[in-house]
Amino acid sequence: MAKKSSRKPKPKVGALLISEPFNPEPTFKRSVVLISQHTKKGSIGFIINKPTPLLIHEALDDFPEFDAPVYWGGSLRLDSIYYVHSVPELEGSHKIAEGVYWGGNYQQLKMMIEAGEIGPDRIKFLAGYSAWDSKQLEEEIKSENWWVTDADQYSTLLEEPTVVWGSVLRKMGHVYGILNNFPEDPGIN
Repeated sequence: MAKKSSRKPKPKVGALLISEPFNPEPTFKRSVVLISQHTKKGSIGFIINKPTPLLIHEALDDFPEFDAPVYWGGSLRLDSIYYVHSVPELEGSHKIAEGVYWGGNYQQLKMMIEAGEIGPDRIKFLAGYSAWDSKQLEEEIKSENWWVTDADQYSTLLEEPTVVWGSVLRKMGHVYGILNNFPEDPGIN
């Protein structure tokens, strides 16, 4: 029988961080974070499962009408909009996972949206981001504040945001995956 490794997965570009279910930090309660940068200096990621009621064309001047919500990506730089997508032909974008890209030429993006080449199911717009100092994220993972798995296009862009947290945990075979159907505050049942 193979011995199970006790090593915790390490954060990396293209990983999903799944918050532990009872995280008292409101910023990350039941959050799924896509890591877009990870270096010796620290990590940057976007919360991908917290949509706001604001649509992207309502948030940005001179943006074509587009039925895509702005997600709350984290508490840093809330005055900036970022985007993750499945559009490899978008110039200047960075591949961060299989079928998942970050950023790219903003003018080209607007033209592709106006031409109907990109639908809302291929892109997420994110206000702000989350960041960790050097070694901070590794320590939080060791403390079991986060579980780590590889990002995939479905979980990142297509899955319903209200269920992605539990769905990813279930795919990982994690016992907490069943909690997705429970209210965040059981006292409000």
